[in-house]
Amino acid sequence: MRVLLLCLLCACSNSPDEDIRGQVTLLLHQEGAPAQAASAKLVAHGRRAIPTIESAMHTATPAGKKNLIGVLRQIGDEAAVPLLGHLAVYEPVEDVRREALWTLQGWAKENNPRGEKARAALRTVDELRQREEAG
Repeated sequence: MRVLLLCLLCACSNSPDEDIRGQVTLLLHQEGAPAQAASAKLVAHGRRAIPTIESAMHTATPAGKKNLIGVLRQIGDEAAVPLLGHLAVYEPVEDVRREALWTLQGWAKENNPRGEKARAALRTVDELRQREEAG
């Protein structure tokens, strides 16, 4: 019932920011078709969804974080690179770190501004990991 109410509120919302928050909530708490629909709506919001996704990362479960990274990958905006770099270094769950790193590595293969930022982020990730290993 709560999910249905949230869906109705999202559908009736006048503000894109309210819709983004609602879709992030659905993505984090639902599976299957509702989560896929929320993901598609977040992708449609594009860059505007990134700050809300970043905020949600703080309290999301590992599975939720991986879902959010998937949305960032689909949005494909270079504004997500710093967040992905941070996750690739500091996220305590290895699967989530790997997902962020994999996204950066894919983007780093491109010859465009996003690729340049991803390559720079990967260099930083490597440097920080080496420092951490050195103690």
